[in-house]
Amino acid sequence: MAFDRLVTPGEHLGVLVEPDGAALPAMIRGAASRETAATPILDATVGALRGRLRQRLGLRPPVITTGHQPEFSHAGVFAKTIALEALVRAVGGTGVFLVVDSDVPKAGHLAVPWADAHEVRRELVSIPGCDPRRALEWQPRAPASAWRGFFEHVGRALGRSDTLLPAYVSGALAGAADTLDFVELVERGHAAASRALGLDPVPCLRVSQLACLPEFRALAAHILLDARRFAMAYNAAQQAYRVRRRERNALRPVPPLALETDRVELPLWASRGGEVRRRLFAAAQGGQVALYAGDELMGIEPVSHLASVVAQDAPWEVERAGWHIRPRALLLSGLARLLLGDLFIHGVGGAKYDEMTEEFTQRFFGTDLAPACCVSATLRLPLPWSGVGAELLAAARRAQRDLHFNPQRHLRGLPAELLRRRAELIAESGRLRRQCAADRAARRRVFEGIRETNAALRRSAPQEVAALESRWRELERRCASDRVALDREYFFALHPRRSMEELVRRVRAALGVSV
Repeated sequence: MAFDRLVTPGEHLGVLVEPDGAALPAMIRGAASRETAATPILDATVGALRGRLRQRLGLRPPVITTGHQPEFSHAGVFAKTIALEALVRAVGGTGVFLVVDSDVPKAGHLAVPWADAHEVRRELVSIPGCDPRRALEWQPRAPASAWRGFFEHVGRALGRSDTLLPAYVSGALAGAADTLDFVELVERGHAAASRALGLDPVPCLRVSQLACLPEFRALAAHILLDARRFAMAYNAAQQAYRVRRRERNALRPVPPLALETDRVELPLWASRGGEVRRRLFAAAQGGQVALYAGDELMGIEPVSHLASVVAQDAPWEVERAGWHIRPRALLLSGLARLLLGDLFIHGVGGAKYDEMTEEFTQRFFGTDLAPACCVSATLRLPLPWSGVGAELLAAARRAQRDLHFNPQRHLRGLPAELLRRRAELIAESGRLRRQCAADRAARRRVFEGIRETNAALRRSAPQEVAALESRWRELERRCASDRVALDREYFFALHPRRSMEELVRRVRAALGVSV
């Protein structure tokens, strides 16, 4: 992927596919022959673990993967689903959508825009039962009646009947029990929306399920047994990314791992019984590895158990004690590209950050990952907007500030005496600055005189000042309204069905896939 092409499309119905869509089928087919199969993982190989994992999940190669958090995501995210389905049609094999239920909710509400005669506004509709502190897999179940009320509220606020929302809601709530799990609701709604657009729903695999499989344990154990070297490779890749991309923020693209005297942080989350997730640390202790969730000791795992792939068929001691271990962002995409798929479809952010994933896996495992591509899109709701651009608004803000310091530039018919007084004070200020720079008291008196004279000039033309300030406030209001109207991150099911159908057509065309 060309890093400089990883830019979100700016135009409505713009589609990004990087690298070129015509090259992706060959990349997928070529991935099966990549030289990673013999790379060791514990006492087995990457190839053996990949084969076991695919057989366990019933995946027929080539395997194409993508993923996202289970949320009310925007159309740019849904474009990855369209691409996944299109590529499976083109090359055969199996598609997998990784549901990142190990992450926390991005927001506890759904933003719904609506327009009146004057502006476009945004209403925030609270998601039933959402607890922003807990991972999505641990969100409390909410009554089906609460979800029905939620979607009815969203529909009323939106005020349109031509959207994809009815299909999404029908699928999400069809045959619902008394209470609903949020992740399941999103999965079902997503599948129903896909069917409504003529797409074959893609099988979902939750990260919480993947992290309970022996193959994930094997990868995690391999890292635990060489934790310090892994963390050093990870941090070196993070630093190299920052240098290469001129990233000044020390926490981007992700924070470095902590290397303590006796403990090492790893890119894993630990939680227990739905508690707030914590960073996982490992400490080698002779023939054992102690695991910590933050500062709390989770338990101790024998090296002899961690070193055997066969032993990973059984849960670890810490798992039997109620702890849940989940991969963090870059380790998850590394796992998907090392053990699961032959192509991973990223959005723009993930495609940029995965440059670091490729580097730390090469440093630690000594092998390349399966190829990745980037698919994204921009879709805007049919809302009114005025076209107040950033340049016009910036000019208005400069003029608003200038009115306080240079009212004579903006007001007409000002009193000649005040203008003469202002000119004299400015001349005196210049003389003091040149000849008496140390006389701070005199310079302060002149400065206050200029400020008072400017205020008097403004007071002399109250109607003009009021008209200018009213115009500037109107520009601010219109610009704020445009920002709401043109936001690309509204839930994809809020868009008109015809817009989503056109998005399907354009993504397929960008991939060279005919229906």
